[in-house]
Amino acid sequence: MDIAHLKTFLEIYRIRHFGKSAEILCITQSAASARIKLLEERLGVKLFTRDRHAIEPTPAGHRFHKYAEMTVSGWEQARLMIALPERYNNSLSIGYLPDAWHLFLKNWMDDIQRSTPDTALNMTIHAGQNVQELILGSALDIGFVFEPINSPRLTSVKITSLLLQLFSNQPDTLLADAVSDGYIMVDWGARFEYEHSKAFPYFPGASLRTNYGVMALDLMREGKRSAYLPDQVVGNNVDHQALYLVDGAPTFERHLYAVYRSGSDSLTLIETLIDQIIQLSEEGA
Repeated sequence: MDIAHLKTFLEIYRIRHFGKSAEILCITQSAASARIKLLEERLGVKLFTRDRHAIEPTPAGHRFHKYAEMTVSGWEQARLMIALPERYNNSLSIGYLPDAWHLFLKNWMDDIQRSTPDTALNMTIHAGQNVQELILGSALDIGFVFEPINSPRLTSVKITSLLLQLFSNQPDTLLADAVSDGYIMVDWGARFEYEHSKAFPYFPGASLRTNYGVMALDLMREGKRSAYLPDQVVGNNVDHQALYLVDGAPTFERHLYAVYRSGSDSLTLIETLIDQIIQLSEEGA
């Protein structure tokens, strides 16, 4: 199966539009349609439902997504390793949640590269539910997530912590008002959802939800809105947007973990890299 066909599927799955996906891939829309048709013929199932106004993955398309992502990621890792310039002796494929990159890893990458000059790094962003499958499938060497992954084949190492506090873009916001209209529910993991439900047993629900804290920060530029965010998001706000802590709001603690296969062939390199990242996080604390 051609990797280009899988990349076309992943792009259409992401954007939900054949024409826009074709533009990004620098192919014609008819070529994109032909690739998907060939995939569907080989798999024997429909991957997308199509009408004039919407493109949506079928249940089979949703199931196929993680396998396509693992295959493409594995291919990219193999291509990277085979095509390494002579000065590189090793390669690591590293996956991040969006906030893990924005809050922490982007600030450490220069130091990491300087300390591992003979290692090429392939860095990709993933949704949380895909990280475990990608690591177990050897498509990723290391994943950075906000909750440990319980598997006998994986090791989870705590890197650092973040304190989630309730911020509003309006001063003197009452707690009851902050978690009503205009509240943005940020997905900081299953543990946060559980603790949030205990802290706010009568929470009516949020009209806006996101799994990306920086997106919540962007949404707070207009109207009267609030969200649970870590100090790192607020401190990294380059536009210096005014945000205010909500008095009396409970706080929640989350942790950043590095996850990797316990029997990885690159175990020594991975553990050395993680030790350095822990040191960088302690120096920046």
